[in-house]
Amino acid sequence: MIVGALIAAMLALVPVPAHAGEYPNCEEGETPSPFPEGGGVCIPAIDPGQDPDPGNEDPDDGNTNPGTTACHDASGAEIPCTNADGGVWNAGHQCYAYPLVPQPPADSAYWEGHDPSEGNVWTCDRSVAIPGNTWFVPGGETPPDPGQMAETVVESMPLVKPTVDMAPQPPLMTYVGLPTWLWMGENQWKNVTGSATIGNTTVTVVAEPIRVTWDLGDGMETCTSAGRKWRKGMSSDEQTDCSYAFQHVSDFEPDGVFKVTAVIFYAVNWTCSGTCLSTAGTLGEVPGFTSDATTIQVGERQSVVIR
Repeated sequence: MIVGALIAAMLALVPVPAHAGEYPNCEEGETPSPFPEGGGVCIPAIDPGQDPDPGNEDPDDGNTNPGTTACHDASGAEIPCTNADGGVWNAGHQCYAYPLVPQPPADSAYWEGHDPSEGNVWTCDRSVAIPGNTWFVPGGETPPDPGQMAETVVESMPLVKPTVDMAPQPPLMTYVGLPTWLWMGENQWKNVTGSATIGNTTVTVVAEPIRVTWDLGDGMETCTSAGRKWRKGMSSDEQTDCSYAFQHVSDFEPDGVFKVTAVIFYAVNWTCSGTCLSTAGTLGEVPGFTSDATTIQVGERQSVVIR
């Protein structure tokens, strides 16, 4: 059975600027779903229980192009969305899923209190019901895999492109060994949320900032907050939880300066409501956008000993 189902899903995002100012190019049969601030995305989704569109086959090598719908295992590696036995990859349970054959008796606990006319029992093992690997799927049609929906949502979410601030603030010079404060706007260190709905299935994705990696040109620094803003008049006793001490002067760098960038990393989790194959899952760590580069000059203080 070869069924390709590309469905454009409505995407509701928090009011954060979107990735782009115009719709991406949608495939035939897709409709753009707009962001509130402009732009939009096309969300491909495939019904578990059906094969993805195999695309073109080369009869000479026997390989099949699995089409444009990608599936990933827990490590993030791309894998086939279906296997040779007709199982459909289920990201929530991390297995190839099948309707249980035969379906269990009507009084079985595997129905989770549902009447058999309300849906089917699915399993990771086709003909073996194992607690933890067996779940009830309501409805006459199999709902889309929420894990795959979540992957598509996060790819279109407006994750933050941070600003870069330092003290001493360029064009002022900093010095070797001097703790240089690093920070970004506090409003950039916050959760980003996106959602998509296909039929009766709604997936909500939450990306929580967990760390920011700073590339200082001279080295790397990792912080677990937006950092503390330096303000004029602060004493030398003030402390910050995000700073970097340069180890080298910038004299030998292009234009005599180090380039500085930052990127926020998010812990991304999803939940599913409505008709769901799985109720929750995680996509692990996902990087946001890299900041625009700024530059800083690093000098060295010389000591003179007078005897």
